[in-house]
Amino acid sequence: MKVSIITIGDEILIGQVIDSNSAKIGQMVQDLGIRINHKWSISDNREEMLYTFDQANQKSDIIFVTGGLGPTEDDITKEILAEFFQTKLVFSDQSFEHIKALFLPRNIKITDRHHRQCMIPENARLLDNQMGTALGLHIESDGKHWFAMPGVPYEMEYIMKHEVIPYLQSFEITKESYHRTIHIMGVSETQIADRIAPIIGKRNNLIQIAYLPSLGNVRLRLTVDENLTEEIKRELEDYIFQIGQVYGTAVIGYDYTSLEYELGTILKSKGMMIGTAESCTGGYVSHLLTSIPGSSAYFKGAIIAYTNEMKMQFCNVALETLMKFTAVSEETVIEMVKGSCDKLKLDIAIAVSGIAGPDGGTAEAPVGTIWIAAGNTSIVKTRKLQLSKDRKRNIEAAAYYSLILAWEWISEHSS
Repeated sequence: MKVSIITIGDEILIGQVIDSNSAKIGQMVQDLGIRINHKWSISDNREEMLYTFDQANQKSDIIFVTGGLGPTEDDITKEILAEFFQTKLVFSDQSFEHIKALFLPRNIKITDRHHRQCMIPENARLLDNQMGTALGLHIESDGKHWFAMPGVPYEMEYIMKHEVIPYLQSFEITKESYHRTIHIMGVSETQIADRIAPIIGKRNNLIQIAYLPSLGNVRLRLTVDENLTEEIKRELEDYIFQIGQVYGTAVIGYDYTSLEYELGTILKSKGMMIGTAESCTGGYVSHLLTSIPGSSAYFKGAIIAYTNEMKMQFCNVALETLMKFTAVSEETVIEMVKGSCDKLKLDIAIAVSGIAGPDGGTAEAPVGTIWIAAGNTSIVKTRKLQLSKDRKRNIEAAAYYSLILAWEWISEHSS
């Protein structure tokens, strides 16, 4: 089964908006055992849209389209779909009632633009969207299925999850693809490749390997995209198991997960409360920890101690420490950990202090010098980072490496 994605919008092509929709659709579809064969990102242009629709129709059995379903002049996807399928646009009472149900309780005026938004191709079936005004569309033609959804990521994801995926699951789809991903922290992709070579060196050549590095973490994905059998799936699973045995506690988790999610799971299972004392990261570590639903079960609070005064007042950092060692030092982050544990009554704290840049560095501590620490009032683990001159990159890297340090501390000091 061939599958294509078409994302529509000039904002994607000029880099104003990042195309996260394709990635999410790809993940959700692959979980069904089918894979994406083609992807296009195109402008809000009639000729481009008609050409791409024709290409996708020739190459694919299922086509996902995102963008252009709203009420403004540049939202022309429904109009072009109607032209492509040689049908007409008709007013949808269902769509209008949906907009009324959203707007009337909030006293929002319904305009002519919203009436225009209710015009849909006559051959389309509407897909529910509880996250916004634009309902999705499903068009079946010549045995092919088209799903058009809003470009807003959380709206697209809602329609995929609640409408499209259940519909596709009702088909008897022969799984063509199978994959597993193992997340390994604190090791480079080349080190992993060298170490696991004896394990996977004699694998079936249908099993493909991809190394996907990110900050402090490498995702190793094993995939079978053709001739899928139960035997080769078992072989793939055995490789994942063996790699997991090799790396032990350095394995964050498997498949669609994240360091912040898995760290939260461990903290919750151990009944531990964590908090942060952040300087140069300005709360980004706390943001990662609290981005997980239910994080209140293990995250207690944060101290954003950006100045020396705040470090002394709220983290109990001694003036003598700051005078002798400066704010960017191992001694300071150790005291920040201990002080925040005491102030916030934590089982474990993360502390960060450094020079994110692009200015402010010295000969002794150039831009990108960041100290991180994790621990409690008794035992603290520290690490010095020498990062780049890019402020955003430094903040993100320091935050993720701090989570890794906390993971290591828990592995070493918590039963």
